[in-house]
Amino acid sequence: MSHRLVRSAPQQFRDCASWKENISNTFVPLEVSAANPGSFRSSVAVDSLGWMQICEMHTGAQRVRRTKHLADRAEVSGYKVTLQLEGRSEIRQAARTALLMPGEWGIYDTTRPYEVDVDDDAHFLVMQVPGKQSDAWQPFMQNAVARSFSARQGCGRMAMDLLRVALNEHAHLSDSASWDAANAVMQMMGLDISERAGGRAGQDPAEMRQAQLRRVQQYLIENLHDPDLSPATAAVALRVSRRYLYNLFAQAATTPADFILSARLERCRHMLGDAAQTARQIGDIAFRHGFSDAARFSHAFRNRYGVSPSEYRRKGSMPGESA
Repeated sequence: MSHRLVRSAPQQFRDCASWKENISNTFVPLEVSAANPGSFRSSVAVDSLGWMQICEMHTGAQRVRRTKHLADRAEVSGYKVTLQLEGRSEIRQAARTALLMPGEWGIYDTTRPYEVDVDDDAHFLVMQVPGKQSDAWQPFMQNAVARSFSARQGCGRMAMDLLRVALNEHAHLSDSASWDAANAVMQMMGLDISERAGGRAGQDPAEMRQAQLRRVQQYLIENLHDPDLSPATAAVALRVSRRYLYNLFAQAATTPADFILSARLERCRHMLGDAAQTARQIGDIAFRHGFSDAARFSHAFRNRYGVSPSEYRRKGSMPGESA
């Protein structure tokens, strides 16, 4: 059996009833039935990476059902992602079935009914992705549920390898680094989804433009540290016209310049609120994320969040936000 990826101590379960109660509380309300109730054994270790909750499970054979009645009661949107490490899992949703073998991953929508059959001695990771974290990939998500994706090549491998490394290095990551790592994992999963599931969507022009927008946003996020980053330099690097770039961002009711500014400010805000970064000067944080003028950074931060960077660092929150 492969070594554990989640470092927290696993909780052991020796009956299906207590297991059902635990995973229903951890995820969403579910119906669970064990294939062999008398010898049922399962365990779960729970951790988080930024905004992403991650559970590592070793389970006995079982069927998990999210019935229509339970799904209709969902208050918030969200997805679950399963990375199969050992054994097999079969996901059924939206009239599709995905058989996950070791080295494959799949996704399903918790606001819609689904079933998952898990083989005996299965070992897998389950990641909870809040709906707001997957908004960028929404045009492709419903076409991606209950499909298998490879974690051995391409964007899927990059996503899952990064996830494994981040879990292994979790103790050495600051809160802001953990948040960025979760974003990076989601970006690579989203790219895999848009490239593979998006291709099955009939090449709808609007969906193709959404995929192009996601790729442009990914480029901008990866280059926020560059003080020369601008809509003009991005258009040159991406070999598109500035007009085309602005038309892409019009889909998201924003502009390339505001996207860059918002992303930079959000990165700075997370670092300012990170206790591990208290020794770092505010100016250094601003320069690290592409701001070349401390006064302009402070002015932009106050305009966006209602407090100065130093006030935010001192209070640890924005007005109306719990500390």
